[in-house]
Amino acid sequence: MSRIRTGSIDSGTALRRTNSQKKFTEVQKVQIVTESIFSLPLHGTFAYLILLLLLLLLLFAAAIKSFLKTTILSCGWIIYLTYYNSRNIGLILTLIINRLYKDGYIHIGSFSFSVLSGKVMFRDVYFINQDMSIRIQDGFLIFRWWKMYNPKQKQHDPKAETRLYVTVNGFEFHVYNRTDLYARLQETFGLEPTLITPKKDEERGRDERDKTLESVNIKAESPDPSSSWRSLIPVIKVNISTGRLAFGNHHLPQTLCVNFEDAFLTYATKPPSSHLDQYMHIVKGSLENVRVMLVPSPRYLGMQNDEPPRLMGEGFVVMQSNDVDIYYYQDEPGLVPVEQEGGEAETCSEGDKLQDLPPCWGLDIVCGKGTDFNYGPWADRQRDCLWKFFLPADYQAMKVTEVAQPGKPRQILAFELRMNIIADATIDLLFTKNRETNAIHVNVGAGSYLEVNIPMTVGENGYSPTIKGQLLHVDTTSSMQYRTLLEAEMLAFHVIASYPRVWNMPQSWQCEIEVYKATYHFIYAQKNFFSDLIQDWASDSAPDIYSFVPYAWKFKILFHQFEMIWAANQHNWIDCSTKQQENVYLAACGETLNIDFTLPFNEFVPATCNTRFSLRAEDTDMRLSLPECHPSRYPLLTLAKDYQNVKLPPDMFLPGEPQVAPPPKPTKPRWRNITHAEAGWVDCWSVPNFLLIIDYTWHPIYPQKADEQLKQSLSEMEESMLSALRPPEHTSASHNAPPPYNSTSASAAHTRVTTDPSELPPDRLHVEMEMSPDSQILLYGPLLRALIAIKVHIKDM
Repeated sequence: MSRIRTGSIDSGTALRRTNSQKKFTEVQKVQIVTESIFSLPLHGTFAYLILLLLLLLLLFAAAIKSFLKTTILSCGWIIYLTYYNSRNIGLILTLIINRLYKDGYIHIGSFSFSVLSGKVMFRDVYFINQDMSIRIQDGFLIFRWWKMYNPKQKQHDPKAETRLYVTVNGFEFHVYNRTDLYARLQETFGLEPTLITPKKDEERGRDERDKTLESVNIKAESPDPSSSWRSLIPVIKVNISTGRLAFGNHHLPQTLCVNFEDAFLTYATKPPSSHLDQYMHIVKGSLENVRVMLVPSPRYLGMQNDEPPRLMGEGFVVMQSNDVDIYYYQDEPGLVPVEQEGGEAETCSEGDKLQDLPPCWGLDIVCGKGTDFNYGPWADRQRDCLWKFFLPADYQAMKVTEVAQPGKPRQILAFELRMNIIADATIDLLFTKNRETNAIHVNVGAGSYLEVNIPMTVGENGYSPTIKGQLLHVDTTSSMQYRTLLEAEMLAFHVIASYPRVWNMPQSWQCEIEVYKATYHFIYAQKNFFSDLIQDWASDSAPDIYSFVPYAWKFKILFHQFEMIWAANQHNWIDCSTKQQENVYLAACGETLNIDFTLPFNEFVPATCNTRFSLRAEDTDMRLSLPECHPSRYPLLTLAKDYQNVKLPPDMFLPGEPQVAPPPKPTKPRWRNITHAEAGWVDCWSVPNFLLIIDYTWHPIYPQKADEQLKQSLSEMEESMLSALRPPEHTSASHNAPPPYNSTSASAAHTRVTTDPSELPPDRLHVEMEMSPDSQILLYGPLLRALIAIKVHIKDM
């Protein structure tokens, strides 16, 4: 046992010795290497330093290389985020949206957002379908999520804080078609459907309508204001820079465009006008540099023969204004209440009954400085063309609108449009005669307005839209050499149109015009001027029984305190200078003048047309004015000044009563604008009551159809036009011999009808005049000459 232990101790000792020898050997090697390094000569140390420097340079180059890579990658990433990330996101959104939405095409050029600022930016966005397109050049949306949200704030407060703000540049809204309407017309007329399948659309519309009616209780306004999105976003502000609204396409000669530079709009809600409704939508704002124009449609397929009377920039300007304020309002209809029992009905207050008004829907427009309106026959023809395209007639009897039953949504009865002018404005009525533009220029003052009421329901007798308004401080001139036409303090008008439920039943149009303190200047050259206006406005197409609708215009014109001045120079010579006109004037001045007449168009191509004019005047005076150069001016003024009273005839006095003229009756002062006695006007005729009835029957001349001309060849048309200018042919044959037959001359003789005006049936003019018995007239020599001059003028007409 002792040996074994001794042997084990010896083996451990040997191992320890071996390990210590290895360590010593390694330490010795390191020491030898260190000594060898320090023992190198000088040139060996310098080489080592160079190697160390190269190593450091390699490490620095590697660091620079990695830094450059990082910098390049960072720049590339920044460039991508700046220029390409938003575009790629827009492309992805475009693909996703168009994959989900199938009723149109939506394009988003670029899209980006920032969570910290709550901003969403977009560019080159447009939506296109088969009826319209919406295009936006660029814009951004800011949602102020950091604003404090108070769910208990006042409901429907238009002055609440704005959390959503939208800015848009280059906005365009273009309506160019109405596919659903034309598809319904195809089905109505039994045509092959080429646009869409109207039956599926109608069934889909019925299903959606039924769902809407069934879920109306769910969509009703909740009494808790925090349950509505309007409590989170009560006010939305929208700024639009350079916007345009367009209506038209390449099938129409003109496109209606509404252009504006800047628009600042605000959307909010407020309490409704009736307690039965939920709330009222309101959009108010201002637009700058607004222009409503008729612009030629690009790539128009037809012939452009009808030229506008005036061009301003891109086209014909219908309306323009420097600043326009708009206020759009629409009630969100509530439910028709269930009829209450008698006891409960008595407890309802009168205020609640007055609040039971139908839902309101309307638009208020306020025009500021620089407002101009231009209209005329050409613009009206373009309006009719646009109206027939976007609102075509279906020639079907209109159905009576059903009354909403309890539990159903309430009905909006009418749309109300009101336009106010708060600054001086101009109105031009333009028409063309022989490619020359004529105009009636009207200056109106601040306070003028226009109201239009368009019914949204149909009754048993159809529906009746109305137009009314007034023009203040009217000053009207014409493009004639004698420019003065009408001056009035106020002109009010009211138009009522009655449309029956059947499209070709007689229509009734009533127009009432009231003019206050008016001065009208009349010359007989205006007869041709207004005839040209009516001729340009009237349709020159041949009558068509398929589109004929009987109607009648009833006019009632009432003048309060008026002056009607006639120029009564000899030989119809008129001085048109602006100052010191040397004209003889006759003026009819009175308190009231009522003119009634009706223009009937109830028959299709009647042989004769009849119109009856009725003029009633009260407290009318006739006055005469002679120019300074007239030799009879001062004798006339002397006679008028020396005249006191007209002596009554002797048989008017009782026996024994002295024949002395009674003192003049006190009369109230009458309004006069130009015909003042101080200006040289002399009273000649006084009529307390005056009645004039003119019954005119004439034979209308209708335009001929162009189809008869198309049936002729060019040689026949040329022969028919030139045969009247050629001399008659003389032949040497006997007078009894028949002339040689020529088909061209025969057709020309057939188409050319020679008529003698004396053989035509005459027109008839029946005139009745009635005056009150206490009428007084003073005959002066210049008055007789003026009346004779007017008679000659009438004869020349």
